[in-house]
Amino acid sequence: MRIPWWLVGLVVPFVSTEPAVGVVALRATSATVATAGDTADLCVWLETGGARVAGTQNDLVWDGSCATLSRASDCRVNPTTGKLLHGMLLAAEDFRYRGLVLSLLDTEPIPDGQLYCCAFSVEASPGACCSVGVVNTGVSDPLGRALLSSGNTAQLCVAAGAGAASPTPPATPTIHGDLVRTDSSGCQISRAPSGGGTFLIAMLVPLLLLRRHSQL
Repeated sequence: MRIPWWLVGLVVPFVSTEPAVGVVALRATSATVATAGDTADLCVWLETGGARVAGTQNDLVWDGSCATLSRASDCRVNPTTGKLLHGMLLAAEDFRYRGLVLSLLDTEPIPDGQLYCCAFSVEASPGACCSVGVVNTGVSDPLGRALLSSGNTAQLCVAAGAGAASPTPPATPTIHGDLVRTDSSGCQISRAPSGGGTFLIAMLVPLLLLRRHSQL
């Protein structure tokens, strides 16, 4: 999308790097399959905490030895968000998916609830689990301002055999290349804005200004 010349001097003043009070959560749900190789949906949910959220971004990272996401198109948006899912498997990373939920035409807030789901093939051993981390979170409000956001770690498990112990989640995997801190509840809290969040805000602000100009 080509930005008109009259926007060049207007974009920066509308971008705020001050995080809003509170933390918007992007949380993945865990799932269990009956047999190794079966497919399970891992879904990312939005918990706004009352904030007005117009767009979200996060990465999913996992251990490729125990789960597979074959293609970006195996992820699909929840249509009730009123937004589109822009997703990609990152070529520079072995097992990382980046998903942005936003609309190029609509900056109205997204309601709390399910954002999108990805169909993973779960290849862990019976009674074992594979961790999937929600990292590099970025959230913007309808004015393009960054909001403090957090992720979590979900588990994709394979059911144990009859009479065996229930699946035991492994320790949370070490995530390299992301600046993440953990609060007392175990949630991963990203700085606002993170690298991904900056990209999200850079998309939202010009679109908001274009929308305002078209209404003049």
